Amino acid sequence: MAKSDFSGGVPAGEFASMYAEGIPPWQIDRPQAEVLRLIDQGAFVSPVMDIGCGSGDNAIALARSGYRVVGVDAVEEALRRARAKVAREKLAQPPEFVLGDALRLEDSGLEVETILDCALFHTFSDEEQAVYVRGLAEVLAPGGRLHLLCFSELETRPPGPRRLSLAQITGAFGSGWEVVESVRCRYEDRVRPDGAHAWRVTMKKKSS
Repeated sequence: MAKSDFSGGVPAGEFASMYAEGIPPWQIDRPQAEVLRLIDQGAFVSPVMDIGCGSGDNAIALARSGYRVVGVDAVEEALRRARAKVAREKLAQPPEFVLGDALRLEDSGLEVETILDCALFHTFSDEEQAVYVRGLAEVLAPGGRLHLLCFSELETRPPGPRRLSLAQITGAFGSGWEVVESVRCRYEDRVRPDGAHAWRVTMKKKSS
């Protein structure tokens, strides 16, 4: 089980402000289509960590499919919305939602078999990405997989975070990681009817 709070008092900043203003552009109140495709492919193994889970739709979809899931986010309002959604569901094993800092994953007390990062990685600077990747390696079991979805260099329309090429994404991971699959896809949001151009990259943590 995750620690109930490993946020360390780090403010969520702009993200918290966007939740406070109403519904942020990434809250579509349904799971991402690419996540549903991964579920259909059997690409997850329990336990699963959904990092930057937001209002919980991907975590709930995973729980509906029988996975044990912990969702982590740095914004308490996002987690409040996620827990409210879970309260309306009848799940045999509902997801756990934890306030946490994605740059302090080593403090979570978790070891998981699969990690889902749906539009968090691209919010970090290069220096933060290095810290984040080290944290991922701490909580992901040997042989475990990371499914990462982020805006690609093909997306030129505002608003949104950094746009990353495949080389930029995979280059942030060291020799302890293997690229399993890279797919051009769409990230669904509230401002682009056709979704944002995105990459979905699956990385495997090497066993040794």
